[in-house]
Amino acid sequence: MNAMNQVASFGRASLAVMEFPRRRSSPRFLPLLLGLAMLVFALLQINDPDPLIWVTYYAAIACACTIAAYRLLPRVVFLALAAITATGVVLTLPGFIDWLLNRPTSDLWAPMSASRMYIEHSRELLGLLIAGGFLVMADRLSGRQ
Repeated sequence: MNAMNQVASFGRASLAVMEFPRRRSSPRFLPLLLGLAMLVFALLQINDPDPLIWVTYYAAIACACTIAAYRLLPRVVFLALAAITATGVVLTLPGFIDWLLNRPTSDLWAPMSASRMYIEHSRELLGLLIAGGFLVMADRLSGRQ
């Protein structure tokens, strides 16, 4: 009986060794969803007064989110897009502050005109903040802590 228990325990040990390690679950759907949202934002910019800038920027963020779904986002890509985002925020911040302090809130939804550039700057700043947030989330989800 003792020999039988030893064989049975050896068999269990062998099976335990043969078990495959569990794969760490990766939430790929969230970076992909962020990338899809940024792609939609890029397509919505086609009728913008300066579409080349915004379509390119949002498409680059969409690509970064998609890359982050499958592998670690390269640090140089993250830093380059973060620098572009920060530069855009700095350039549009004065118009946004003007809107916040001196203009009615409803102006954000009003049609744009050359005399009310604060509307365009405010919209651009909000888009930059959304895209920057998506970029940071995608970078964190790619595995970099």
